[in-house]
Parts: sequence; C-alpha cells; structure tokens
Amino acid sequence: MPTSIDTSSSPSDGGVPSTPRKDVPTPKASNTTPKKAGGSSTTPRPASASTNTQTKQPSSSRPTSSSQPMTSLKNKQEFKNQLVHDVFGRDNKGRVPMEKVAMLIWQFRDDPAVVHFMAQFVAKFSGSRQVFDGIEFYLPQIAHMIIHLEADWDEAILERFALVIAQQSQHFALQLTWILQGAIEDYQPETVEGRPNPGYNQLFYHRCITLHSNIERCVVYGSPRSIELQKMFENGDISRAEYDQMKLEDRLNNAQQITTHGANFRKMVLQRVKDVKLPALKTPTKAAAADAESSMTTVVSSSTDNKTGKQISKYGGYLLYKRRFRTACYKRKAWKTRYFEIEERMLYCYNHRPSIGGRLVRAMPLEGAIVQQKEKGKYPYMFEAQNHHFEFVMRAKNENEMQLWMKLLRGESEANALIPHIISDDEVDNNGGEEKKEDKGSPVKGGTSVYKLTPSQEARYEFFKNERDFVASVCDVAEVLRFHEPKERKALAPGLASAVKLPPCAYVPLCKSTDVWRRVDSVIANDTRVFNTNERCPMIYYFVAKRGEKIGTTLGPKNPNLDVAEYLHMQFQVPDTDPVGRLKAIGEDAEHEGHQEVHADSSKEDDEAKEEVKEEEKEEEKEDDDGIGSLAMEDPTDSGRGTVWTEDSKSTKSFLGSMNTKKGNEQLRKFMEENVVKLPLKLAMQINRFESRRKMSYLDRNASTTQMNTTPIIEKTIIENPILEHPNTNDDDSSVGDSVSLDGLSVVSVGGGSIILGDQVVVFQQADGIDKASLDRAKDVVSGGESWAEKTARMLRTAKSANNEEEDTSIYEIVSFMAKSNDDLRQEVFVMQMIHYFESVFAKSNIPIWLKTYRILSTSKSTGLIEVLTDATSIDGLKKSEKYPAAGGMRAYFEQAYGSPTSKSFLAAQRNFTRSLAGYSLVSYLLGLKDRHNGNIMIDTRGHVIHIDFGFAFGMAPGHEWSFERAPFKLTKDYIEVMGGTSSECFKEFQKLFVDGFKAARSNSLTALGLVEIMMYKSNYPCFTGTRYGGGVSLKRFEKRLMLDVPDSKVGKKALQLITSSIDSTGTKLYDIFQHHSNGLAV
Repeated sequence: MPTSIDTSSSPSDGGVPSTPRKDVPTPKASNTTPKKAGGSSTTPRPASASTNTQTKQPSSSRPTSSSQPMTSLKNKQEFKNQLVHDVFGRDNKGRVPMEKVAMLIWQFRDDPAVVHFMAQFVAKFSGSRQVFDGIEFYLPQIAHMIIHLEADWDEAILERFALVIAQQSQHFALQLTWILQGAIEDYQPETVEGRPNPGYNQLFYHRCITLHSNIERCVVYGSPRSIELQKMFENGDISRAEYDQMKLEDRLNNAQQITTHGANFRKMVLQRVKDVKLPALKTPTKAAAADAESSMTTVVSSSTDNKTGKQISKYGGYLLYKRRFRTACYKRKAWKTRYFEIEERMLYCYNHRPSIGGRLVRAMPLEGAIVQQKEKGKYPYMFEAQNHHFEFVMRAKNENEMQLWMKLLRGESEANALIPHIISDDEVDNNGGEEKKEDKGSPVKGGTSVYKLTPSQEARYEFFKNERDFVASVCDVAEVLRFHEPKERKALAPGLASAVKLPPCAYVPLCKSTDVWRRVDSVIANDTRVFNTNERCPMIYYFVAKRGEKIGTTLGPKNPNLDVAEYLHMQFQVPDTDPVGRLKAIGEDAEHEGHQEVHADSSKEDDEAKEEVKEEEKEEEKEDDDGIGSLAMEDPTDSGRGTVWTEDSKSTKSFLGSMNTKKGNEQLRKFMEENVVKLPLKLAMQINRFESRRKMSYLDRNASTTQMNTTPIIEKTIIENPILEHPNTNDDDSSVGDSVSLDGLSVVSVGGGSIILGDQVVVFQQADGIDKASLDRAKDVVSGGESWAEKTARMLRTAKSANNEEEDTSIYEIVSFMAKSNDDLRQEVFVMQMIHYFESVFAKSNIPIWLKTYRILSTSKSTGLIEVLTDATSIDGLKKSEKYPAAGGMRAYFEQAYGSPTSKSFLAAQRNFTRSLAGYSLVSYLLGLKDRHNGNIMIDTRGHVIHIDFGFAFGMAPGHEWSFERAPFKLTKDYIEVMGGTSSECFKEFQKLFVDGFKAARSNSLTALGLVEIMMYKSNYPCFTGTRYGGGVSLKRFEKRLMLDVPDSKVGKKALQLITSSIDSTGTKLYDIFQHHSNGLAV
C-alpha cells in the first residue's frame, strides 16, 4: 500500500486559482537600480478576479484536496502514532528529532492545542546547537505554515514561536525576514511595474507585512531581562536550569506582547476577507463620488497599545494621486481620486473606501521612505512618498491637509521598529488649526508620543537594517548590469562592486547560526566576475573577511571560532543604563495575559514539586563546583560556555540522562514540570497507546524495529591539513598539525582555501589520497591553472599589504558568493534542502555516497545569493578547455590528470567520481531533476560530480510532455568509461551504492513526502502549480518514484532496472545534442 501522507496541498485550494499562472514581471532589487516604473497603471483588475482572490478562503484550517494518493486511514494513524512515540517515547534516548517535530505539527495541524504544545516544547530546548540547527534547517516549512496555515487560526502560535527563536539568533530573524519578503511580493496587490498582480491575496499579504514588522521589533527589543539574568547566573544567584527557564519565559513574554499588538487589525482583515460580499467598484458611483467629496482625513480605527495604554490609530482619507510608469515611451497617467490608509508603517491605496466595497490596488512600505513636498509642482498641495521600489505622487485639498498627511507619513517612516507610531487625538486637526510645517528630519512633535531607542536597541536596529541593505546592494549591482550590453558588463562590474557600501558589522549570510562568524572587511573589486545570459547577469564577489577580532569591550583572549549567534549576542546584547520605552518584563504586571496563561494551572503542590527539583539541582551543582569550577570565571567568548547555547550545561545533561519507568521520556517530563503545562489530549492518547501496544508504522513493520529512523541533519566533515605556505622555497615539510592557533585557541577551517594568521599564510588542504602533482594537473584543466587555495592566498597577501592597521592579529580569509537578480531561487532552496536531507539519510545509514550541499539564499522573489563552488567547472567548461584531451573523453582526462589506472591518485579520483555519481543519480531520480545538460553538471579537481541549477524539479522539464529527458537519470557512455565499463568492479560498486541508497531513501520516505507536502500546500513554486504539476500531481509522482507499493524483496531488482534503462539513453543523448545546437554546450 502507498504511504500515509495525504495530499491536502492542492494549489487550487483556498482561493488560489487552479489554472496556470501567467508570468508576472519580477520586482527589481534595488536602491541603486534605475526606476523602471516611475508611474503607475491604475487600470483596475476585473471584479471577479478581485473578489475570488480576496474572499475565497478555505473553510477550515485543515487543507483538503479532491485528488490524494491512495492511502488508508489506518496507515495515517500509524504514522501519527509513530511520530509521537519517536519524539516523546522512552526509546527516544533524550533526542529532539526536529524532522519528526515538523511532521507532528503538520499532521496535527487541525489541533492548535497540539501545535501550541509542540512549539513550547521545541522552544524549551532550542538552546541546544543540534536542536537549533534543526529549527533553521526546517525554517522553510515553518515559515510556509506560519504564512498559509496559521492565517485561519485564532492564535498566532507558530508566529510567536518564531519570535522566540528570533530573540535567540538575529541570523534566524534575517533568514525569516527574507522568506517573508518573497511572500510579500507574491501576494502584494500590484507588481512594481504597476500591473495588477494575479497572485494577490489580501489575507496573506497583510499577514506577511505584520509578521515582518513583528520580527524586526523582536530583534530590536531583544530579550528584556537577558543582561540581568546573565549577571544573576554568573554571580551564582540562580542555577543554570533556572537561568535557562527564566530566559525562555522572558522571550515568550516578549513575543506575547509583540503579537498582541496588531491582533485586532489581523482579525479585522480576516473578517473583511471572509464576510465582504460587495463587488469591487470599477467606476465611481454617485455614492462613492459623494463619499470622496465629503471625506476628510480621520481616524479609521484604533487599538490600545499594551505598553503605554495610548490609542494606536489607523488614519485614512481621499487624495488625488498619480504614478508614472515606463512602457514603450515615458507616459503620464491622469490624476485619480483614491482612498489611502496608514497602518503598521504601510501606506495602502484603495479605489474607494473599503467599507463601501473598495478594493486594495496598491501598497507601499513606509520604512525609510522619503516624504517631501513637490516645491515646483504644476499643481498646488502636491507631495510625494518614495522608496526603493515605489513612488506615490499625491495632491491634497488644502495646505493643512497636505501637512497632516506628510506628518503622518513621516511619522511612520521615521518610527523605530520597536515602538509603533502613536499619535494622540489632538494631533489630527481636520480644520487645520494649529498644525504647521515641521522640519523634514525632525520627529513628530506636539501631541505625539515619541520613544527613543536605547543604545543597545539602536545598535541592533542599525545592524539588522544594514545587513539587509548590504545584501540588497550586492544584488542591485547584478540588476544594474542586466540593462547594459554584455560586452560592457565586465568593464563596469569592478567599479560598481567597489561602490557597494560595507556596514561596520556585515557578514555573508550563507551560513547557519552555529557556523563561524566572519565579518566582511573589504571587497576585492578587480576580481569580480560576471556571467552573461539573455535574461540576467549573475556576479561572483570576493570579500576579505576577518575573525578573531575583539568584541566591543570584551576582555580576555580572542576566539577565532566564535559562531554567528554567539558573536551577535555578545556584540549587541549590551546593558542599557537607562532603558527607555521598554516592554514589560516578566513579573512586572500580574494581569498580563501570557503570564496568567503560563501559570493558570499551577497549584500549591506543583510549586512545592518545582522547589524540590530546584533544590536538587542546586545541590548537584555544588557537588560539581569542586571539579569543574565556576562559569563566572571563564572566558565569556568560550563557545562551549556562552550564554546562547546550553548543551554543555547541567540543565541539558539532565534531560539527556537515563530513562526511567515513568511515562514518556525525560525531556518531556522536564518540560512539563518546569513550564507547568498539560499534555494535549491527542498526544496523551497516542503515548498511552504506544506504551501499551507498541504499534509500528507501515514501513517499520517490515524492518522489525520499534522506532522509525531518526535523521539528524549531518554536515559533511572534511579532513584538512593546515600547511604553512613558503612562497620562496620548495620545502614540502611545512605541515603545522594542530599548532594553528590564536591566543591559545585552535583555528578551524571554514571554507577551505587559505587564511592569513599574523605574517603567515596557512593553506588548508584535503587529505583524500590524491597527491599534489595530480591536483596540479587537474587544476590546469578545471581551474585555469590556479587553485582556490592559491587564489585566496594571492588575494590575502594583497589585502594584508594594503592594510595600514597596526598590530592587527585578526585572521584574514576570503569569502565569495554569487549574487543574482531577476531570478526566483526559492524552488532551488527547497530542492537543495531535500538533497541535504537525503545526504543525511545516507550518512545515517553508513552508505559512502557523496553529495555536495551548498548554500542558497533567496532574499526576495527575484534576488538571492549562492555559495560558490571552488576548484570546479562545468562538464561543458571541462571539455572546452585547451588542455582537455583531444580524444578519449573523460576517461582520457582522468588518466591525464591522475596517472595510470592503477595509481593511488587515479583510484582515489575514480572512487570520488563513482560515489558522487551514485549520489546524484539517486537524487536526480527521486526528486525528478531535469534540464541535466553539461552546463548544469560540474566536476571538481578531485573527481567529484556536482549538479547545479534546480529550476526544473519534481518531474517539471523543459518541453514538458515533449521533453527528451525520459531516462530515470543521466548516465552517459563517458561516465561509464570513467568507471571502467559495465563489467568493472567500480561499476558494481556504483550499482551497490545506488541500491543501498534507494532502500535507505524508502525507509525514510514518510518524512521526505511530508516535507514536499508542506511546501506544496498553497505553493507558488513552478513545480507544484499549474494544470501539469498542481493538484497533488507532483506528490503522487514522487511517491510513485519511491516504489512504496513494491515488496522489499523486489526493491533491489527494480533499482537495478533504473540503472539499466539510464545507461547511454537515447533521450539523454538527444537532449545534449539539442543543447549543443541551441546554446553551444559541449556534448
């Protein structure tokens, strides 16, 4: 029988059209890009499209679909049972398997009580690096559920969870912000070019805007009591367990207060979307005209600010407006009467007042917007508001109304992220009154309540804003070059790259929160590379980065291995001497809703039990003090004892301890005891059932094991030897072993290549059996004669010599990435996530399959960053190289580069080729990767095959039904010859790896199917939408490729048949020939 995954993810469900989406012009990236759309097309969309998009919503929070894979309710229930057991059962052995947690939230999505419990449970243990890595890895699924699934819930459960995690890591907050930016562009009412957006969804759009603002507030505000609690812990006033618990409660309280603000507005939007049945007004009616004529700027609605008790008002009124836009010629639109509203630092434009059936036609973020009067305007009372993408030109009825609107717009533009713009009632004087012109740069005066940011809040705000601006600016250069002739781009790129503004604390965000921090110090503009295509101009940047620097006023040794979360915590979580405008901390208000909620079920017996646990922990810590020492005396930058992570602490050891005979595992009991919460009924029933009957899931029944395979996300460990470079000598005995250190701390390699430590250049080289002479021959063909280690060493020596700083003992290294514009990378992000998941599956099963998982970051609907693959080139580039053998194909190249077929280097390179080919053959088949021409397949100097560019996945192919690529995966004659032919031992190893990997993928198929199902729900990915791939089609095909209905005894034979049908396939050869004739790619 098929697996227990339902396809409740039809893209046509919940108001998303089932017809194929038309191509929508993508927004531009930029504050440096010339405005393509200076004006606006105000042509209204058809009423039917507007009504359907805004009012057609799912009837319940649980998605449904008319076309589902053939599954049984029994198997679905068994999958749920197994998930609960794997997370909370006694056999868990103290792990928090995030893939199972994500699946639990999805499977119990119709029960907010279970989702709320799971969110609290994960937040409790997010201090563990392993758990936090899992949270970040599954962030695309979490964000997708927050946007699309939680929109119909009464409580913002997952949103509050995201805010809690964002307070722990600003890097996590940035990643979520960029995901939200893409969703905002998906659902905004109109494109940047001024055209109606066919994907507009009012509910999702407002939700993303609100969450975007809340994330920023959360980051800026930080954890209110973090410094106070840290000092209490270091002074020994509280135990580590108490510190962790109080810190978590502080973050929960902060998230509760932030999500409460704007809740009334969210409910109002949801009610409007569901209840408004008035048709959209395409032409002004007499009533609408009269309403516009008599209307004045006034308060539309108001809510009470939780912190101050003041009224936060939403203002609205009619204005004349126009917007210029670029078409075949520069054209101006006529003035039109539109209804404007200001809310949450957004300016909304309706064709008429929403209460009489008006629809939203435009919207503009006001953060950082320039608001000014048109001094030399043709008409009186003209003013404008503009930012990176939008420009509004408006006309008021009189001077007083113009000044009032400018005051309101500037207030929203200048308001900090923490405190919303709060305007008292006497500030709005509809009759003009006493309001006069203000200085453009001054904050709102008079009756306005102004809150200043504290120094630490200001620092966090500047960092958060500057990092986003830095990433946007590097993508802007690619966007600017796109409009130049290809022959001009190479000459223009260095100048534009050198003009990119580098903030004082910037980094390349292609990393995890637990990766080593590297601050971007300068750009190497002359080495910037550009790639010319018809539709875009990707660029490769090279930056000099530093690590091991002093952090603020921190004393003690410098830590070169400090991770991103720890560095940002120490850099920006500085104590404020006068905390102004802060939110309430825990315990400050006994009436607070979140505080009541946590302790609602507390009893005297519970309090006594908690006190006993605390006393026991204190006694245990006193016993450990003699042998371990006090944390307060240790280096605050020590990553193992920092205040961000807790895995080395006593509290973590306690929940990872031995199991006993009580129900559930240790961390579940600890969570319930310390948080005084009850287990949801559905989870309690599942645990009871498993404790008594020990049921097994569908796949595990055949495996004769109790527990499903837990797949922690594994990062590949590469063995590297640090070697001191001696440019003027031929001394080969330069290995320094473990002696590479800074202030006594060993330096770990981050991205390979070289680093400068003091006056020495240190090269990190892999140890995989390939000798240096072979690598030198390979780099002549693959890398143009210069390896990545040599290239980075050259760049670093130049950068170091140009540095005039005295006594700079920081570690210098090179970071590089590709910046893209006019390209939606979100589908590629998901495909790479699935490849990474399968890599972890193979590693967990001890199968020596090799896959290269590189970082891809989508920063909007049309921009993103990609990690650069070093010491590698495409198969197309390899075969076009001047030093590539004239005859013999890739086999001849391997013998030319690595020596005779019996040499150690050749066998090592051949082994690398075979293991990587097996890995990519598996994921190409399982994930339905297409467009596998020689420009999208790379090879490195060590013989590994690497696939890139996943724009066609899950069966989506160029040409669709007429695609040449009918083979399960690409297995050419060239590849087989490198392995020694179909009768060689190497080919037999390839077959064994493929079969073993396929079986491992099947045994973990439920989680893989669940990840696809989540992202397919109301998806905008091309591989999940349209008549060809929407409606659950892609999920059915993925399930079919996993062969879940095939008995285990026949799986091996079926897998071997896939290999046979792929060998030198006619379709594969025809597609390579087609690409050769159409794009000039080598065959």
